[in-house]
Amino acid sequence: MRVSTLLPPLLLLSTLALACSGGGETPDPCDGPTRCVADGELPLAKLSDYDFFQGSMKDLVPKDGVVPYTVASPLWADQAGKGRYFVLPEGEAITFDARDGWSFPDGSIVVKTFFFDHDRRDPGAGSRIIETRLLIREAGAWVPVTYVWNDDETEAELLKVGKRIDVEFIDAAGEAQVEEYIVPNTDQCGNCHELSDEIEILGPITPQMNLEVEVDGAKVNQLTWLADQGLFAGDVPDPATLEAFPAPMDPALDLDLRARAYLHANCSHCHRDGGGADKSGLVFLAWEEDLAKVGVCKLPAAAGPGAGGRSHDIVPGAPEESIVTFRMNSLDPDIKMPELPNRVVDVDGVALISEWIAAMPANDCSGM
Repeated sequence: MRVSTLLPPLLLLSTLALACSGGGETPDPCDGPTRCVADGELPLAKLSDYDFFQGSMKDLVPKDGVVPYTVASPLWADQAGKGRYFVLPEGEAITFDARDGWSFPDGSIVVKTFFFDHDRRDPGAGSRIIETRLLIREAGAWVPVTYVWNDDETEAELLKVGKRIDVEFIDAAGEAQVEEYIVPNTDQCGNCHELSDEIEILGPITPQMNLEVEVDGAKVNQLTWLADQGLFAGDVPDPATLEAFPAPMDPALDLDLRARAYLHANCSHCHRDGGGADKSGLVFLAWEEDLAKVGVCKLPAAAGPGAGGRSHDIVPGAPEESIVTFRMNSLDPDIKMPELPNRVVDVDGVALISEWIAAMPANDCSGM
């Protein structure tokens, strides 16, 4: 099963088969919602060594115990689609948190595969898989690992040094294009995932996971579905009482909530206390209530090219005068945000944040 972030956030999830003891057979401890640890010293040399997928590996059909999931507000990755999964070790479970403090047991693996559609007018035309990133939980810490797929999409091999790959595709206008995609090196993973000097997960948090998905043709809440598989330790509150991010690009939903969800997914890993950009004073967590910290009429922490001659991070009613949208709309290494790894501007994201700022009551920030 392959899931694209370009599609609505409905995910056809494979039903996990629970182990049974019928017919007098001894239950297989690895047949169920959790799995035995892969053989060998981690990280393994090849992605196939983890035995995540059944059939042809490029079809990304997960085996039992490889749990697919989706998020409401995906991280922009130069228009790459993503397949997301996590794996829990045999008999273990996640400690739930109502916001972003999920605790995974040692031996857990979070899996994210990046791929590009051959024809952006027709997702059914197939795609090319580029890389798979793992976060492996060992001794109470997450260890990032990257695997790059071969051209035949039959295998992915461990790569620590990063790589630049030309991706060919047909764009929305029917024109042939080539885009350079950057596979980060292991150290660069910390640019997004490091918080207070520790590597942390980003996607599997309650507001991102609290959404409706499709399982065997029926729509269910994803948190409820995960809980029903026994993947959480203890009870999970009613999802209706928990925070939930909206789909950022759904115009039928609340603009402010959509913009805040987008900024959370794409910016808050750095722009928060303990993040790589905490000295900027900007906090893009969706639940930040101080609008000055969100950037409204806030003076930038540093001037220079990144300010583009603008005086405030967000000027209400004037996206063209706001540093935030200026930096989002640039690919200049001295200006662009996020700093890594984007090589393509997220035009829909820029449009969303511009619309959000334009809808704010006008304020020239002269009194700030």
